[in-house]
Amino acid sequence: LAGCVCFGLQLASAYELREAYVGPDFFSKFHFWTSADPSQGTVEYVGLEEAMQLGLAQPSEASVRIAADSTTVLSDGQGRKSVRIQSRNAYNAGLFVAKFDHAPVGSGVWPAFWMYGEDPMHMWPSWGEYDIIEGVHQQAHTRTSLHTTDTCIQESLEAGRDFSGHWEAGRSTSRATVCGPDAPKQYFNQGCSQRGAAGSFGEDFNQNGGGTYAAEWDPIDGHIRTWFWPAGTEPYDLAPGNTPNPDTWDVPYSKFVLNALTCPPEHFANMRIVLNI
Repeated sequence: LAGCVCFGLQLASAYELREAYVGPDFFSKFHFWTSADPSQGTVEYVGLEEAMQLGLAQPSEASVRIAADSTTVLSDGQGRKSVRIQSRNAYNAGLFVAKFDHAPVGSGVWPAFWMYGEDPMHMWPSWGEYDIIEGVHQQAHTRTSLHTTDTCIQESLEAGRDFSGHWEAGRSTSRATVCGPDAPKQYFNQGCSQRGAAGSFGEDFNQNGGGTYAAEWDPIDGHIRTWFWPAGTEPYDLAPGNTPNPDTWDVPYSKFVLNALTCPPEHFANMRIVLNI
């Protein structure tokens, strides 16, 4: 990870930098998750001290390395030591930009860059989940999804018209457009899910030097949009010191709408940034 920056939207509809997640103090801005994996993966998440001792968490001035143990021979059912971190700050809107130099690929890996909200009084998915980047095994494209309680449906959106990617298929449907957990034609907890272009994840992503993702969560204008650019092709206004304007960028590869009728914006609140392998 070369860095992640978060922009806040001002009244003049322009973004300004609110937080930069980069540099030697990177991990001071995150909590290390050490409980069991809620997704029931065969993994053992470790704390900051152990992660640094094992070389699984390595900050530097220009980038951060987060990894899973790749050398230990494990017995059947034993979890592989890895890292899951989530930001101390919670957000209710914004533009989140992250540059990745490399993403893990191979059987059994499930790296993700995502956001979700939860506290003891609001259990998942009461405050929603936005999976910005997600891939498994040798997957060659990213998957971007939303998870909510009931009453969030994205049926009106058309691939090729509203976004440049594709709908993920469900169990018995070609378009996974229902964001709730119990959609009858989708896989359990699949959520509403879209896929990015080939090379947005996997071996080609790594061979090309990674790339940059931008995730816009704007409950006022009523959308959640996601873009990907291969390394070196990012918009000029993402360079340091510039003011990003997503409305001038190309069509996003992923788009979801937020409105009172089909997916109320209140489905998403107090979400934290999560990185895990």
